[in-house]
This record gives sequence, structure tokens and C-alpha cells, in this order.
Amino acid sequence: MVSDQAVGGRLTLLWPRAHHCRARVGAMSTTRATRAARHRMPGRLVVGGLAAVVVASIALVVALFATGSEPRDTGGIGGPSLFVAWLLPLLRLIATLATVGCAGALLAAVILLRIEGGLLGTQGRRAVRDASNSAVIWAACSFVGAAVTAAVLLDTPLDLLYLRLDDALGVPEVKALLITGILVVALAIGIRRVQTSQAARLGVVVAIAALIPNALTAFPRNESYVVLAGAALVVHVIAATTWIGGLAGLVRYGRASRSGLPIVLERYQQVANVSSIALILSGLISAAGRLAAQAGGWSGVPDVLTSDAYGVLLIIKVVAVVLLLVAASLSRRQATGNLLERNVPFWQIVGFELVVMALTLGLSVALSQTA
Repeated sequence: MVSDQAVGGRLTLLWPRAHHCRARVGAMSTTRATRAARHRMPGRLVVGGLAAVVVASIALVVALFATGSEPRDTGGIGGPSLFVAWLLPLLRLIATLATVGCAGALLAAVILLRIEGGLLGTQGRRAVRDASNSAVIWAACSFVGAAVTAAVLLDTPLDLLYLRLDDALGVPEVKALLITGILVVALAIGIRRVQTSQAARLGVVVAIAALIPNALTAFPRNESYVVLAGAALVVHVIAATTWIGGLAGLVRYGRASRSGLPIVLERYQQVANVSSIALILSGLISAAGRLAAQAGGWSGVPDVLTSDAYGVLLIIKVVAVVLLLVAASLSRRQATGNLLERNVPFWQIVGFELVVMALTLGLSVALSQTA
């Protein structure tokens, strides 16, 4: 038989080992929990993202009804249904949000999360996968939007559109959407598993190219001020996508590294400065050209600005952009201390910025409906 003293001695010898094992397990659990916390978006930011989608949708619908630009059932026989007519602005909104998500992820991979050596880090690879997923949604909305646009512009039921396929393919807006869809499909496939920042940069070029066709068809008339407005709109769309997408990328990926967040934030602020200036200047030129086109010349711009639906929405959008600039200035002042702590004012202001940006996106889609 084994004595109690011997058993006690064995337990005494085993205790340090057991304690050491528990300590190692506890340390590993803490490390894993810390890593998970860094890669997991805070609940408030998730709620903020959903709120942004809701705000954009509400802004779109309210703006359309307020200006009398909402889709209507004409009561005729043989045209698209009211449901199909409403799909057009909603698909544009979803495509816009997916575009921002794609651009923000690519911008994060190429600029915000850039590391030495040319290879993408863990967060960079995660960003390009997110960009690919967003591109899939963008492409799907483009192809479906092409069919819906053709049905609405040709006043043809969607299920009978194949009978007028030649006419549909001749519509400039339909061509633009199809070209965009093809480019974005190539983008989604091409960047899915890229490992280098150089390959991700090529994805940025393709994404920018995909933004151009739809912008070019927004002003089909040939007057000089309309051509100028169309060119400015291309710059405006690219600048807006970069600014909003960059902020979304900062929120999504910037919090993953305690030591790297200040660098990511500094890089984003440089991008935001350039994008905001380009957005304001190009937006003013584009809006002035569009108003001149409606007024028949530059002299009638003030009257159209206050009486036309486009002018009213434009004023509201300008107010939203000014509010956004104020919020951006406040967030920079709050970008001090440990930004990974809970209840930091900086992230609360950033969340507000995203909501205002969502509002401007909804208004932008509504503006395109009044064109």
C-alpha cells in the first residue's frame, strides 16, 4: 500500500507542473482573446454600418417623394411594372454602397495598410477578399440594373425585353452598365487571392475604370458646359468613392493593430484631404454645368437652383457636405490618446461621419433620378 505521505509528496511535485500548464493555457487564451478583439469590429460600429445603409435608403426615398421624382405607375398597357420602376433607384443605391465598400477595401490594402517588402499583410489580404466580395455585389447590380434600365427607358415589360434586345443594347446607359459589370467581374476574380500590393494597385486601376462609364452617360447632351460637367462628374465620383471608402476602410481594418493605427490614421487623413478638395471643386463644376443645361445658359442658373427639383436636392447635399467637413475637423482634433479604448469620442464622431456620408449617397442617387 502507498502511504499518505508518499501521495502527498507526489502531489507536491506535480502541483508546480499543473500550475505552470494552467498558466500557459491562460496566457494563450488571453492572447487569442486579445487578437480576436483586435480583428472583431465593435458592436457599435456594426450597428453604425447598418444604420448607414438604412439612412441612405431613407434619404433616397424621401428625396424622391419630396421632389416628385419617385417612380410612378403610368397606368398604360405594356410598360414595366411599378415594382420594376422602383428597382432602378434601389439597385443604383446598392451598387453605390458596394462600390464604396470595394474601393475602401482596396484603398486600405494599397495605402492604409501598406507594409515594406511589397507583400500584403494579414489585414491587407483580408481587405482584398472583402473588396472581391463587394465587387460581386457591384457587378450583380450592374447587370440587373442594365436590364431594368432598358425596360424603363424602352417602356417594355421586363419579361418581354428579349424581344427588343437590339434596341436595349443601343441605349447608352445600358451599354455603360454592361461595361461596368464586365470590368467589375474581372476585378472580383482578379483580386480574390492576390498577395502583393502591386497586384492590388492594378485592382484599384480597374475599379476606377469601372466608375467612368456610368458617369459619362449622366450628361448626354453636347453643349460645352454639359461636356465640362460630365468630365467634372467623373472626378467627383472617384473622389467621393475614395473619401467615403477610405473612412470605411479605416474603421474596418485600422483598429486591428495597436501600434499601426496612428500610421493608418495619418495615411487616411492625407487621402481624405486630397479627396475632399477634389470632391468639392468637381462637384461645384458638375452642378453648375447641369444647372446651366436646364436653364439654357449660365444666366438662368440662380433661378433653376431654387425652383427645380435638382437644385433643391443639390442645396441639401451641399449642407450635408459642409456638415461632413465640420465632423471631419472635429474627429482630427479628437485623434489623440489610446484610440482603442471604449467610448473614445473619436470613433463616435467617425460613426457620425459615416451616417452623414450615407445620407449624401442617398441624395446623390436621388439626384441621378432627376437628371
